Amino acid sequence: MSSALLLSLLLAASRSAAASAPPATAPPATESSAKPSLGQAAREAVEVGGHEALTGLEHHAEEADNPAAIVMEHITDVPLGHVRVGGLDLGPTKHLVYIGVTVLVMLVVLRVALRGYARGGVPTGLAAFVELLLVFIRDEIAEKNIGHEGRKYTPLLASFFFFILIAALIGLLPKASTATGNLSVTLALATVSFIATQWAGIRKFGFVHHYAGMIPPGLPWWLVPVMIPVELLGMFARPFALTVRLFANMIAGHMVITTLLLLIPLMAKVSTALGVVMIPVSLALALFIMFLEILVAFLQAFIFTLLSSIFIGMAAHPAH
Repeated sequence: MSSALLLSLLLAASRSAAASAPPATAPPATESSAKPSLGQAAREAVEVGGHEALTGLEHHAEEADNPAAIVMEHITDVPLGHVRVGGLDLGPTKHLVYIGVTVLVMLVVLRVALRGYARGGVPTGLAAFVELLLVFIRDEIAEKNIGHEGRKYTPLLASFFFFILIAALIGLLPKASTATGNLSVTLALATVSFIATQWAGIRKFGFVHHYAGMIPPGLPWWLVPVMIPVELLGMFARPFALTVRLFANMIAGHMVITTLLLLIPLMAKVSTALGVVMIPVSLALALFIMFLEILVAFLQAFIFTLLSSIFIGMAAHPAH
């Protein structure tokens, strides 16, 4: 009896203690829903990042298929660094680097050509080819257009020829850039040609007589005010023509090749079969234009040198 009474008292005490204990507070539902689990957060981050990555790839692909972007990459200058001197940025650019590469190649070619004269003074190999070009510039360009004084201008004309030729050939290499496809470079070459032209006339006739001789003799006095601006315009139109001609011809070939190659993805967007058919056609035409660009490099170097010699000859011999 006593043991049963004691057991009943213990059970009653345990029930009263459980009833008097404060209930455990569960976290609010809103708080648990506001804070996602670690796995859910990682999954959302992956989904958002994947969407942004795909969007970026699509945007990059659109830029890669943009014909204007591909063409402008070949003809525009790109800064490679910044060197601030006052308000000017004298940092190197892509075309400046290729000008240095062109000059370096010229020096190496001439140095190797000079070694071809070591055996008996008879040019062989590269020396024979370089001598052929130099003799052609001296006899067929300088002396025929300037006269006997043409030998004095042969080094300048030869520098024009080899610089334009080598710069154009380097520009045909993959990922390369044509230095003479920069309007500033062609303007600098035309400026040197213009200075040489004025120097040829001033050296022979003097400063006053050179510019006075621009007016044809025997011209009526009332036409003199009209002829002065016309002659001045013609004097500055010559270097302008040299600048634009060389610049336009240097970038034209690259633009044609790029357009021919872009026909492949353009036709592929219309039809996959049409894009496949266009591959050999575009490659064949681009290869033909590429070989034609080698001829254009020699032709443009010749034309610039020839026109420069003609302008120098006109200043040295205005009567002719």
